[in-house]
Amino acid sequence: MIEISLTTTEHGTHAGALRIADSRLWEAFGSIDLLASHRGLTPWPYTNWGRAARRSLLRSAVTLPGWLLHLFRAGGGTLPSFLLPVPSSARQPDLDEEIALLRAVSPARVREELERWFPQGVPVEVRPLYADPAARIADLCALLPRYARAALAPYEASLRTVTDDDILLRARVLATQGPDRLLGTLDGGISRRGDVLRLHAGPPGRIAVRTAVSRIVLVPLVFGRGASLIGFAPNGVTAVSYQAEGAAVLACETRPGRRAGGDEPARGDRLEILLGRSRAGVVRGLVAPTTTSDLAALLGLAPSTVSEHLTALVAAGVVRRRRAGVRVLYELDASGVALLRHLDNRRRVNAPSYETT
Repeated sequence: MIEISLTTTEHGTHAGALRIADSRLWEAFGSIDLLASHRGLTPWPYTNWGRAARRSLLRSAVTLPGWLLHLFRAGGGTLPSFLLPVPSSARQPDLDEEIALLRAVSPARVREELERWFPQGVPVEVRPLYADPAARIADLCALLPRYARAALAPYEASLRTVTDDDILLRARVLATQGPDRLLGTLDGGISRRGDVLRLHAGPPGRIAVRTAVSRIVLVPLVFGRGASLIGFAPNGVTAVSYQAEGAAVLACETRPGRRAGGDEPARGDRLEILLGRSRAGVVRGLVAPTTTSDLAALLGLAPSTVSEHLTALVAAGVVRRRRAGVRVLYELDASGVALLRHLDNRRRVNAPSYETT
């Protein structure tokens, strides 16, 4: 467990000390942890992605270094901070720029953190990294773009949409309800007790305390289910990952609603038999929060048709509507998730873990 003392004032946590930022590098590490933690099927909603990613990595001859996989296992879903440069909240992240920051880490810092992680001695699996940090980090930096192209590039648009929408949602909570409320909404291995933020991560059986934190950067991860990542910058800035809403978008095997043939239901498709093909496509398209226009573009339907379906689904209590800035987002409510889980032939649900909040 890692404990971080929060900067507070007499009115609570200082809003200026809290920021939200996206990171393609952290997302890549979160996805690697999912693959490493589940050697068979990855859990829902990552099952379809996991199958496709493993096939693509095999075809691309991308082999992840054993020392990295061992660090994830030893860390209980997190990594030493030298692998996790604090992302900038100024603009859209660029994987190459983040990799450049990783490449610049000093060998002395690598060895120092490994010695703290493994006080009984660096294990044999990690000794190649300890013996020659510069070479092993350079190898990893060369491998990460290949990994991202094979495992993440086909889903990049969906991943960015989910994280962008999640950041917009959290930023609105921060602006309207304050940082204390925002911290209370986070999902994943994060909890709070008083002025201490607790990350349920790090080597089992040890508690690391971080003080003199000048700012906390929250990093949403679509692949945040198993990972609890934390990065420290020399200037006292600390970055913490959390599970982004909308990861169920990865449960879609194909773009919904792209078959020809009018609104006739597919043979044996129970969801389409019940709702009709276009309305079933709308339900499938709402596994992540989206707008009417984006959903219409995804399904190839007129915005007016999608709007009509959404109105009916909201009235039926299976879809909810919320405003995020100037946009109106639609997403499945708990009843809609249950409907999709029980009737959608396109999914193989291994763990009914997704719930709307």
